[in-house]
Amino acid sequence: MKQPLHASPLDVTIHWTEHEIPHIQASSYRALGYGYGYAHAHDRLAELSAQAIALRGERSKYFGAERSSTIGFLTTTNLNSDLMYRLRLPQHWVNQAWLQLSNDARDYLQGYVDGLNEYASQLSEYDKSQLFSEEPLVRFHTDDVVRATMRFGIMKELIEIGPHLVATSDYWQHQRATATAPSPHSQPVGIEGGFGSNGWAFGGDVTENQSAILLANPHSAWKRTPHQQRIYMHQYHLTIPGELDVAGSSFLGFPLPMTGYNADVSWTILDAVTVTAFVMQRMQVEPNSAQPSYQLGGQTKPLQFKNIHIEVLTEAGDLETQCFTFAFSELGPLYHLPERPNKPQGWYAITNAGEQNAKGIDQFLAVAKSTSSQSFVNAIENHRGILCQLLAADRYGEVAYCVAGNVLAASDEQLARCRINGDAVAFNVLDGSKNESRFRDSKGVPLKADSDFYPNVISRGIIHNTNNSYKFTEWGIEQRDYAAVFGQHKAEHSAGKHIAAGLRYDPRLVMSHKRIGELQRTGKINSQQALTLLFDNRNYAAETFLDELLTLPREDRSQTVQQALAALQRWDRKNNSESKGALLFNQFWNRVIEAKLLQVPVNGDPALGTSLTLNEATEATIFSALEDACTQLQQLAIEPDIAWGKVLKQQAGDAWVPLHGGNYQEGILNSEMPAELTSNGFTHILFGSAYVQLSEWQNDRLQVAALLSHGQSENANRRNKHKAVWQFSNKKLSPVPFHPDQLAQARISHSLTLHYLPQ
Repeated sequence: MKQPLHASPLDVTIHWTEHEIPHIQASSYRALGYGYGYAHAHDRLAELSAQAIALRGERSKYFGAERSSTIGFLTTTNLNSDLMYRLRLPQHWVNQAWLQLSNDARDYLQGYVDGLNEYASQLSEYDKSQLFSEEPLVRFHTDDVVRATMRFGIMKELIEIGPHLVATSDYWQHQRATATAPSPHSQPVGIEGGFGSNGWAFGGDVTENQSAILLANPHSAWKRTPHQQRIYMHQYHLTIPGELDVAGSSFLGFPLPMTGYNADVSWTILDAVTVTAFVMQRMQVEPNSAQPSYQLGGQTKPLQFKNIHIEVLTEAGDLETQCFTFAFSELGPLYHLPERPNKPQGWYAITNAGEQNAKGIDQFLAVAKSTSSQSFVNAIENHRGILCQLLAADRYGEVAYCVAGNVLAASDEQLARCRINGDAVAFNVLDGSKNESRFRDSKGVPLKADSDFYPNVISRGIIHNTNNSYKFTEWGIEQRDYAAVFGQHKAEHSAGKHIAAGLRYDPRLVMSHKRIGELQRTGKINSQQALTLLFDNRNYAAETFLDELLTLPREDRSQTVQQALAALQRWDRKNNSESKGALLFNQFWNRVIEAKLLQVPVNGDPALGTSLTLNEATEATIFSALEDACTQLQQLAIEPDIAWGKVLKQQAGDAWVPLHGGNYQEGILNSEMPAELTSNGFTHILFGSAYVQLSEWQNDRLQVAALLSHGQSENANRRNKHKAVWQFSNKKLSPVPFHPDQLAQARISHSLTLHYLPQ
C-alpha cells in the first residue's frame, strides 16, 4: 500500500544503551517502524530473511524439498512447510488481512519494512557473504510481516497435517491412496520438547508497597542456527512523544513488544498450550466418482480442486516446478489422515478460529497504550489477534489474566453432540457431515466466541502461570468452569492431551503453587523475593520424591546403584551450576517419566500435588532406571556427581560459561530444557529462561530490571552477547532505562539519526 510522498525526511533517533538495547524515537508510526526495522535488521537480518522465505512457501526453491527446517518449535521437511504455508496463508488472505489493520498499524509496518530494506541495502558484499553464506537475503515486503503475524493462528495445524500433505495430494493425482516407500515427508512433525514459559503477577494486597510486581519469564531458544527459525527474543524501546512509549521483547520477527511495559502497566506472554483453537471435522467423502463429492447437512456437494505449484531445487542444481492438488469443501481444504491416537482414519477438514488474522499487530499496539490492568484486558477484548495467554500488572496494584486471540464459539454440549462416537476420540474430533459441526457462517468464516465466553481474572492477589490454563491461575482460588476449549479439566475431555514436555500435567505449576505458599507465609512480598522463584533453582521432583526413594531397601542392589544413591543423598536438590548430583537425577528422572509411574489429579489442581506409585514391581523399575542412568554416564565417561554447570554450559568466546536451571519434567521453574547429552555435556539448550523481566512501581514510578541471556544479536562474536551469558550465569538482572531522565543518565554505546523519506 503506497503512502503519499512527504515533502521532507522524517527524523528517527536510535540510542543503543547497555546490552545493545535500541531506544527508538520518532514523530509518527511510519517513522517509528522505520527505526525499529533498521535496528532489528542490525541484530537479526539473517533470521528475518530466512523466516520470510519459509512463510512465503519457498524453502524448497532455495534448499530442496527433503531438507528439514524448524519453524517455531516444529520441525518438518521443506516441502511440507511450503505446502502448509501456501495452503494456510494464501495471498488473497494476506491482502484482506492487511486491509483489516488500523491505519496506525499499516503505517508502522510499512515503515518497518522500509527500515529492514534500508539496513540491508547498506551492507557491503563482504558483510553479505558472512551473514548469508547458507541462507539468501530477500527484499522484504509488508506481506512478509502480515504472514509472520498470521502464522501464529495456524502453525500448530502442522502437527496434524504436515506429514500427510504430500500423500493427500498424491491421492487426487493418482485417484488412489498410494503405498510408497518411506518418505521423509511422511515422518511425524518433530516437536521440540519443553516449550513453555512462566509468569507471576503479585497484586497490591500481597506486596510490601501495595503496587503490583510482575516477574516475566517467557522461554525461547538460546541459539539461532541456519534453517532453525526457533523462538528467539529481541529487546527494544519505542517512543512517539505524547502518543506511545513502550518497551520489552518479542520473538519470531514480531515488531511490537509481546512481553513489555509502559509507565502504567507491565505484561508477559505465555503459550496457550491448554487452549484448543480448532476442531477437526471428519468428512464423508466420495472420492472416486466422476465428480468427487462430500456430504454436509444431508446434501451431496461437489468438491472443488486447486493446484499449488512449488519450485523445487533439484540435486542437479536446477529449479523444477512441481504441482500439488488439493480438494476443497465449504470447510476448507481436505486432508487424508491415517489413524492416530484419539483420531480415526479418514478425510478431515479443519475449522480454526485463528485463521486469516493479522490483528496481532493492533492487539499489541492497543496493549502498549493500556493504562491499567482492566484497560489491558479491554484492549485484548477489542483486538483479538495472536492466540496466547497474557498476565498483566499495574501501578495501582491490580493484576490480570486473559486469553488473547480467537476461539470457536463452541460449548461443551455442542461439541459433545458433534463428536464422533467413541470415548477414546479427542473431544474436538467431530462428525463433519453434520451442519452443527460447521462452526462457520454462511460465508465460510469460522464462528468466533464473544468476549463473555473467555476466562478473565482481575485480582489484587497473585496470578501465576506456567503455560497452564485459567483454572488455577489465581493462586489459592479455583476459577469456575469455562468451555473445554480453554482447558480440559474433566476426564471426558482429556483424551490425548499433553500439557508440557510430554507430560499430562505440569510439575512447574505444582512447584509454583508450593513456592508462593512459602512466600506468603513470610509476610508481604518484594521484588527480590519474587525473583527467588526462578533463581533458587529448586527441583520439585527431588524435593517431593527423593527422600522416599532413598529409604527403599537397597541391600540387594548393585554396587553401581549403591554409589548412585550415595551421590543423590549428598545432592542439595537444586540445579545450581555447582550442584553435584543434578545430572544423575536428570538422567534417572527422565526414565521414571517414561515408565509412567506418577499419579496426578485429572483436573490439574496443583494443590493436590503428585504421587509416585511404589510397590515391588515399580521399585524394581525405579532401580533399573537408576542403573541405566549410571550406565549411560559411564559410557560417556561422566562422573555421577559432576557439577551441573560442567554439563549445562554455553560457550562465550574462548570460555565455557556454567549455567543453572533444568528440565521442565523435574518441575524446575528456571527451566532450561537441554538437548542431547554427550561426553562434553549437553549440546545446547532447546528452550528455556532466555528473557527475564522484573517490573515494579516504587513511589508510583516504574522500575524495570531485565536479562536477555542469549544477547541481542545473531552474531555469536559480539562482545555483549558473551556478557549476557555471564550475566545469566551470575543470576544478575540489569536496570533498563525507560523514563527520559533515566535515558539521559544511561551509558549510550552509540547513537544514530536516520532521515526517512517515505515513498
